[in-house]
Amino acid sequence: MEESLKNPDLDFIKITEDCKKQIQEDPHNPEPYNILGTTFALSGKLEEAFETYNKLLNIDPDNIQTLINLGSTRYLMGNFEEAAEYYRKAIAVDPDNYSPYLNLANIYAEENKVNIAINYYNEAIKLCPDKAELHASLGLAYQDLNKSEKAIENYNKAVKLDPENYEYYVDIASVYMQDSDFDNAIKYYKEALNHNKEDYKSYVCIGNALSEQGKFNESFEYYQKALEISPDYAKAHLCYGIALSESGMTEEAIEKYKKAITLDPEDSKIYIILANTFTEKNQFDEAIKYYKEAIKLDNKNIMAHMALGNTLNLMGKLEESIEYYRIASKLDPENDEIFTVYAEAVEEFTSKQNNKHLEE
Repeated sequence: MEESLKNPDLDFIKITEDCKKQIQEDPHNPEPYNILGTTFALSGKLEEAFETYNKLLNIDPDNIQTLINLGSTRYLMGNFEEAAEYYRKAIAVDPDNYSPYLNLANIYAEENKVNIAINYYNEAIKLCPDKAELHASLGLAYQDLNKSEKAIENYNKAVKLDPENYEYYVDIASVYMQDSDFDNAIKYYKEALNHNKEDYKSYVCIGNALSEQGKFNESFEYYQKALEISPDYAKAHLCYGIALSESGMTEEAIEKYKKAITLDPEDSKIYIILANTFTEKNQFDEAIKYYKEAIKLDNKNIMAHMALGNTLNLMGKLEESIEYYRIASKLDPENDEIFTVYAEAVEEFTSKQNNKHLEE
């Protein structure tokens, strides 16, 4: 075995040293700057990558790939505004290159400015109509706007251009799933599996669709298939648990939720679902334990605070429940429903306290 395979860092060190040496020998040669910048970027050293690309830009100010690389580096660093500026400069240098349009579209999509993103995706498609990923990206933008027909139309174009890519079938299925058209969702998830039998996520999604149709025994088979391929996929255990719970198999569901927590202990949602199950079983102490775990992980989780307040209320611990309602109301001050629950609990507690004083 080569040393570089035993220790990938050796490759990084060797490449960076070689590039720096070449730059020192010929500071006007763009090639080593480009290799060095890319090496830094792939190694996660984004600031160093940006500095290297910037030096390259000083040598060749109109190099479109360097402008795109600078934009992409800033994008990965979370500086979308500056990234967009580099992409616009790239367009000014070469308006016939689709890549900066695509990258600008991705920025606007990330910022939830979907209509602007769509305009840039369309510009990219005009320049490169045979690139499947552009149509898929446009499909996703329309899906974000809940324009299902337009989303499916563009995903189908992606499929036509690249029929072996299973992800495009998954994209189509996800639109049908979003629209609660479970039969078509299942059809396209199965088509995805025809192109990638190891796609365990599609097995889970088919299980979810069958569960939504009340076909629980069939759904269990698909969750099991997913777990055969990826036994440590927490979401499969979680979804399996939800289906078990909905079919009345509560104890089995609890075991699945606990397994999901073991595999993904940072996901507060799983703790809440498990706590809800204990609440339904009137096992309030267990429910409270898991709601509090969820709040530890995410102290701004409104659902966890409200659910914990409700559970304490069911236990007759009204004063404690008020504190959690208060926090939930503070987290979402515009939510009239939460405020009403909070206000009614305060009113009930005050009334009980007044009656208690009168009795004394």
